[in-house]
Amino acid sequence: MDSKQAKTPPLSSKTKILCFDVETNGLHGDAFAVGAVVMDSNGVMIDEFTARTKINGQVNPWVEKNVLPVVQDMPLTHTSEKDLREAFWKWFVSAEETADYVLVGNGYPVEYRFLMKCQEANLEERYWQHPFPILDLFSLLIQIGDKSSKSKLLGEIINEHKLMLHNPLDDAKMTALAAFRAFQLSGRID
Repeated sequence: MDSKQAKTPPLSSKTKILCFDVETNGLHGDAFAVGAVVMDSNGVMIDEFTARTKINGQVNPWVEKNVLPVVQDMPLTHTSEKDLREAFWKWFVSAEETADYVLVGNGYPVEYRFLMKCQEANLEERYWQHPFPILDLFSLLIQIGDKSSKSKLLGEIINEHKLMLHNPLDDAKMTALAAFRAFQLSGRID
C-alpha cells in the first residue's frame, strides 16, 4: 500500500475535495482551458486554479458553439498547452496535499488523458504522483436515483450558485458541490 492509499480518510463534514475540469478542442483534442478548486463540505473554497491558452488548429464546431462563448472572458494565461499543463501540475501536486479526495465530473477521456499527459511530461519524477482514488461525479450520482433526479440536482446547483456550464472553474465548483450533496443525500456526511 502506498502513502496515498494510507491517507484516504472516511467521509465526514471535514472532508475536502480537489475537483478539476478541462476544456479541450473536441472530445479528443488538445486542452485549452482548466479550472480547479479545493472545496470543503460547506462549499467553502480553500484554493482555486484557472488557466487558458489559445486553441491550435481548426476549432471544433461543438466547442465553437458551446464553450468559446462561455470562456471568452477568461484571460489567456499560457502560450501553449504544454505550459498550461505544467502550471496545472505544479498547482495540483501542492493542492492535492490539502485535499482528501480528487474528483472529476466525467473523467473519461478528457480529464484522465490530461492527467496522463501531465505525468508523461516527466514520468520518472511523476511516476507515483497521481490521484488515488479519483472519484467520478456521475458514478456517485447513481445513488440518488434516475436521470431526472440527477439533472434536477445539477440544475439546482447551477442556479443557486449562478454557474456557467463549460466554464471550467464553474464546472469544477458544480461538480464538487454536487458530490457533497450526493454524499449528504446518501447519509455519508451530515
